[in-house]
Amino acid sequence: MTSYEQNPPGENELVDFVSSITDQARLRIEEKLPHGFVRLKVAEAERRQAQHDIRYVEDIVTELVRNSRDAGARIVLVGFQKEQGRNRRITVLDDGCGIPDDMHRLIFEPRVTSKSEDFSVDRYGVHGRGMALFSIESRARDARVQTSVPGLGTAIILSVDTRAVPERSDQATIPGLEVIDGKEDVGSGPHNVPRALLEMSVDSPEMSFYLGSFAEVIATLRGLAGKSEGEEGVIWQGLSGVNDARQLIDLSQSLGLPVSERNAYRVLGGEIAPLVTVYRMAEKKQAVAGEAEKSRPSSAYGRGTLKRNPLRRIPREDLAEIGSEATRSVESIIGRYYLKAAGTPHVKRGRGKLIISIYVSGEDGDD
Repeated sequence: MTSYEQNPPGENELVDFVSSITDQARLRIEEKLPHGFVRLKVAEAERRQAQHDIRYVEDIVTELVRNSRDAGARIVLVGFQKEQGRNRRITVLDDGCGIPDDMHRLIFEPRVTSKSEDFSVDRYGVHGRGMALFSIESRARDARVQTSVPGLGTAIILSVDTRAVPERSDQATIPGLEVIDGKEDVGSGPHNVPRALLEMSVDSPEMSFYLGSFAEVIATLRGLAGKSEGEEGVIWQGLSGVNDARQLIDLSQSLGLPVSERNAYRVLGGEIAPLVTVYRMAEKKQAVAGEAEKSRPSSAYGRGTLKRNPLRRIPREDLAEIGSEATRSVESIIGRYYLKAAGTPHVKRGRGKLIISIYVSGEDGDD
């Protein structure tokens, strides 16, 4: 009797379906444990962690510019465009150390990192696990190195479905700057992509961050390329002397910045102005707000109507003590799960709240 006779067409389809499901389960699970528990395979655990690491479009931009910073970049430009209502296209260009050709795909694999000796900790947490680009590719429709030349910089392009990976509805507002205990930081405003770049600007004042449409980024690159003539050059160097719209379109496409013929002519004609840095935009906003504050009538308490954050009065040494006390409390609980605190806790003042970040790792040192 043939297998077809044993299992009619409908049953064959059911068998194939059940087989595919069980095969997938075997690929995910390393060991079945009592009471319905399982031990996942490393690849499946990494996949699930990646899905957790990148929740918003803002997370994607943050991770990419952190990579640019670690690559020694001094200039970072983020092309940011919405298409077809839900598809967000992102291109991040920098003048960092670049990525060798044979690493263009490998950098998107889990645990691949240039930080072989140590990891770093910034306001966003631990960096250097080799999971950021893997996490991004797991959530994006498309993520790849468009071009990169060692010593001259990198362009990475992405396409994201904002129904799957949401973003803040307000991407136009630049948050404010505040001075807290003599140190400048980002104040009130939406937690959007401009905030991520402004925070990076404050933390890395030697770097310049730009944000705009693809056409605005091209106009900016032309200006930057012209200023760097005679130096070693950057990946966008060729844009400076282009006067033909078709050639501009081709060069821009090679950098991951596709533009229409109309916008190419507008760039060449000077109708699209170069961008200023995100930090400079925040400075201008602060200056305008300062002038407006001067013109406001004083309140009964002799101050303007804008309220200052009362948490500014807490000095840094007391914030450090708060972080240490919080870490001790957390460790007393997470130790039951074979976890421990790693690195220095980060305590940040918010509006009417303290934000405490405590980094956690397994007892074997895994994040």
